[in-house]
Amino acid sequence: MNNFRQIISCVAGNSYNVKFGDTLYKIAQEKLGDSSRWTEIRKPNGNSFTEDEAQNLHPGQQIWIPEFAIGLQNDNENDNEIVKEILAAHNKYRLQLGISPLSWSNALADKAQKWADHLAFSGRFEHSGAGENLAMGTTGEFSLTDFVDMWGQEQQYFIPDISFPHVSTTGSWVDVGHYTQVVWRNTTEVGCGIARGNGRDILVCQYNPPGNLIGHKVY
Repeated sequence: MNNFRQIISCVAGNSYNVKFGDTLYKIAQEKLGDSSRWTEIRKPNGNSFTEDEAQNLHPGQQIWIPEFAIGLQNDNENDNEIVKEILAAHNKYRLQLGISPLSWSNALADKAQKWADHLAFSGRFEHSGAGENLAMGTTGEFSLTDFVDMWGQEQQYFIPDISFPHVSTTGSWVDVGHYTQVVWRNTTEVGCGIARGNGRDILVCQYNPPGNLIGHKVY
């Protein structure tokens, strides 16, 4: 779960057609080894199920069971080390510039998780419309810190003291857009979600307030 690679490639989740007598609790027990993990199972559009829906599935209904799914919540002890790693990886770039560190948002993490699940199921690699950084890649290549460092390496093309989007020596803000979001001064919160399907990992980090605003300086 700690490993990601920043490459664009198609990812497929594990689809499952509901059988007569199935509930999400039963499916979670059989497929994930723990009935309490039913909340990790998603609809094809990436949305989660309500408790009522979990008990009232229809034969033939398609659901998505990720090979790996975790809603990163800062109040969960197991997730807390992951949260710390993601925050540290972001904040070292902000601290280099004297910018206040980001804090974790469980609300953003929940939204990011839903989008990560959707991308893994659909095989697409596209933004949700929220201020976010995305990554998709083969499992086992880089740690979370290595991955954020890839965004940080865009700093080499960044032009400071100029308003966005004219902030890249390459002439395209896309070449620095991950980095500028990481260090955007007015951004105060980040929340991330991770999904895995068919040997691929997806990382979605969403930010509040979002950065990369036209006509504004990065910091």
